[in-house]
Amino acid sequence: MRILNGGLKSWERTGEKLTVKPVTYDPTQFNLREKGNEDIWIDKEELSSLIGNEDSNIIIVDSRSSEEYSGTLIKKGASKAGRIPNSIHIDWAEAIDLRNSKKFRPIEELQEIYNTLEMNLKDTVVVYCHTGYRSSLTTFVLRELMGFENVRNYDGSWVEWSYFDELPYEKDSIML
Repeated sequence: MRILNGGLKSWERTGEKLTVKPVTYDPTQFNLREKGNEDIWIDKEELSSLIGNEDSNIIIVDSRSSEEYSGTLIKKGASKAGRIPNSIHIDWAEAIDLRNSKKFRPIEELQEIYNTLEMNLKDTVVVYCHTGYRSSLTTFVLRELMGFENVRNYDGSWVEWSYFDELPYEKDSIML
């Protein structure tokens, strides 16, 4: 699998061509592993047990917008606003040059952004967002671009977590 850094617009800006002509490939044998790459994924049960374990020493990264993180915005699909306790907010979009090239920021800039987490390359990091989409990009950035070894994506993310009243959550208080 490959990621087209910057998307199709970036591809076109560099003068590369696109086609709608069908492509044919010679048949080949492809075997899926019995087990997937499960060290990159975490479910709510395991995350909940890690949160409840004082010895787990995990870092939880919320990659949603600041409004979602604070609990002032609830997106469709979630049953309540808030965040997973003790999570640290770093918006997924910080890793992308959204105004210009749409490409991943240079490693030096990524290091400045993610150094606020005060973690080392061997720490256990769990990333979540609203539905697992934005957190998968952050997981990719941390694992593949920055070299963190133990980053896991909680793909159930806030939509799943918010539906279970027995699971802890936080949100910022707003007094009127």
